[in-house]
Parts: sequence; C-alpha cells; structure tokens
Amino acid sequence: MNGSIRTEKVAQTIRETLMNVLLRDISDPRLSEVMVTDVKVTKDLHLARVYYDTRDGASLEPKKQIEIEKGLKSAVPFFRRKIGEAMATKFTPELRFEKDTHNGEVAHLMSLIEQVSQSHGSPSAEE
Repeated sequence: MNGSIRTEKVAQTIRETLMNVLLRDISDPRLSEVMVTDVKVTKDLHLARVYYDTRDGASLEPKKQIEIEKGLKSAVPFFRRKIGEAMATKFTPELRFEKDTHNGEVAHLMSLIEQVSQSHGSPSAEE
C-alpha cells in the first residue's frame, strides 16, 4: 500500500512539474499546444510513462505528431532536471512520452453511441 501511495505522489509531482514547465519555461514552438494528461510510475520509481495530448484534443496529422515527439525528446534532459529539483529522491525517473489516445477513443465511442441512438430513435420519443 505504501508503495502505491508513494508512486501516486511521485506521478502527481511529475505531472504538476511538467505542466508548469510546459506552460512557463519551454519556448519550443513544437510544444506550445502539448499538455500532460497522465503519468504512470513503475513501483521501483525508475520509469515514468508520461501521457500527453494537445490542448484542444484534436487528432494530429502525422507530420505534426512527429514534430511534437521530437520536441519532447529534445526537452527530456531539461524536464528531468526540473523534476529532480521538485522531488526529494535519490534519482529522477526516466521519462517516456506517449500520445494519450484515450480522449480520441472516448470521442469515437460517443460518436458511435450517438449514431446508434439516432438509428433506433431516442428513448424519450418512444415513451
């Protein structure tokens, strides 16, 4: 249980630090629309998977997505330094950035639900 609480606190610190850095300290235009949606930290605290999306949640063209990934990769040493300053641990976790596809999945499911409800008529119209 304590390990779980600790990993959650570390994940929260990483997320908050990265959001602050992205909002205030990064001047890379490739990262201007990036926001951190979630952080998952391994039990040994050596790896943090950082999930990100764009502020508007829109799907990106592949070229733009590649540019964002390059921007994130080039900023990792800076991110780790800022995280290290914010955390009281012996080491700073390795950061792996992954595009958060959850928002897109939710939008797709909502679209499917809407299509089904329209094709079958709304429940309130049948009552």
